[in-house]
Amino acid sequence: MAYLSAIVGAGVALPYLNDIHPLLQLLLVDVTATVIIYFFSLGFNNSSMYDAYWSVAPPLLFMFWYGQADSGLLAQAPPHALVRAGIVFMLVSFWAWRLTYNWARSWRGFQHEDFRYVNIRLRFKKAYWPISFLSLHLIPTLFVFLACSPFQSIFSPSMSGNYLNILDALAIVLTFGGILLETVADDQRYMASISGGLSSDSTFQKGLWGVSRHPNYLGEIAFWWGIFLFGMASSPDYWWTFSGALGITLLILLASIPMMENRQLARKKDYADYCKRVPMLFPFRS
Repeated sequence: MAYLSAIVGAGVALPYLNDIHPLLQLLLVDVTATVIIYFFSLGFNNSSMYDAYWSVAPPLLFMFWYGQADSGLLAQAPPHALVRAGIVFMLVSFWAWRLTYNWARSWRGFQHEDFRYVNIRLRFKKAYWPISFLSLHLIPTLFVFLACSPFQSIFSPSMSGNYLNILDALAIVLTFGGILLETVADDQRYMASISGGLSSDSTFQKGLWGVSRHPNYLGEIAFWWGIFLFGMASSPDYWWTFSGALGITLLILLASIPMMENRQLARKKDYADYCKRVPMLFPFRS
């Protein structure tokens, strides 16, 4: 209901924003949906209501840019432009489905809230909900919005772009490889959790988790840099869209990983030794 309301609310807001630049129009629509989710978070007293928005939004943002493209240009667009758009949409949809599925199968109901949100709640008490809006709802929305900005390069006004090239090939490797890496890493932990292989006081170190402490985050970073390369492959004029992939990378490196590692160090007796033996992201050391 929350996410359906957000989509409907964004659709209602869209016609009132027709006279502004499409990029700003999309940003305001995206923020409108986020605000609606925030009020559901507030009503259920649980900021984890927002968690699935990370994976739900990108396909919708892609569809916005598709809707902005002139129908005549789409009909006359060269095959390479349509092929690139189709590849990107399939990869983004696959990524979104996989991430949403992984979230859903591990969801424990409204009684559960992400440990990071719980820590912020305990620390800031009465100031929690304004902080939740800014740091747990709005800022992630802005990061994902920027990371999806290469979509507009694919649907540039001329709807032509460069022919398929080496950057497209590298983008496919990064995006699909990132999705595959996340899938395998998450499945390994999930299968261990349902089979009793996860211990409350020792670190899971099998499979990909034996060569990287955060293989799922490595896959996420790779995916977003791949999306950026698709935009560059279409038109170098959109070079500035690297800010989105960079933002996601910094968010993971400076916020997500440190919070996760601090929690593991406090809970797992062998985690400090694990950190000494296993690299944080890339499965090799210099």
